[in-house]
Amino acid sequence: MANNAEVLINALDYIEDNIAGEIMLQELADYCYVSVSSLQKTFKYAFHVSVKEYILRRRFSCAARDMLQTDDSILDIAIKFGYSNAESFTRGFRKIWGITPSEYRKTWHFSGHTPKFSVQGMCLYSEDDNMSRVKYDLTELYDVIQDRKNNAYVCADLCRLMWINDNLGRDAGDAALLELMRRVESACNDDDIFLRIGGDEFVVFTNSRDMEHANEVVQKVSLQNEQTIKCGDKEFSVHVHIGAFQGNFEKHVNATDMFATIAEGIHEIHNL
Repeated sequence: MANNAEVLINALDYIEDNIAGEIMLQELADYCYVSVSSLQKTFKYAFHVSVKEYILRRRFSCAARDMLQTDDSILDIAIKFGYSNAESFTRGFRKIWGITPSEYRKTWHFSGHTPKFSVQGMCLYSEDDNMSRVKYDLTELYDVIQDRKNNAYVCADLCRLMWINDNLGRDAGDAALLELMRRVESACNDDDIFLRIGGDEFVVFTNSRDMEHANEVVQKVSLQNEQTIKCGDKEFSVHVHIGAFQGNFEKHVNATDMFATIAEGIHEIHNL
């Protein structure tokens, strides 16, 4: 019987090969040599979402990539991913991304921004659709982790988010998170991968083992600490805990190991 890692790898491969078509859970489970119940439990444990939710989000991640990398019409992309009309596709896209396909195509210049998932208790749920403003989908993390496991990376954490939410309101908290994202994104290179890994926690995977760029990101963001932003009639400062680190994995690494390492980095910047 396949172990959990083999089940996930086989399932992800099958989903990728069939992402534009209908994926039946029984056929997917048969492909992985497990029951539907076992497949569901394995996905829930690894990603904290159901198989169907993973497929839905992955499909719209691929659709979003087509929005930016091709000139295909929205209807053509909708049909490619199994939707009979642009209206139903738009409703589904907006539910995941918080904006319409046409708005997404006009607004975003990088290679995708992402709905939020959870990996081993590290919350990336899409609790507010307007906050889905990170550069890559967690469904792409399988490849990213292997490619960049020993690269330099940056951990960032918004200070006082709970205080801002409690005292200034949720709109102010959302504005502070967007400001953190703006500061980090503006300091990143185009090939850096920027992920939200928690309610107020983020990580940037750089494309180099050289710590110089990662340290530059830290410096650029740190220089903006205590700068104020406005939300309605409220003005308040936004302070970001941030630090640069480097992976140290000899062989294949899974998402759990990588996110445990990132969690240590987040803990460390809190203690700086």
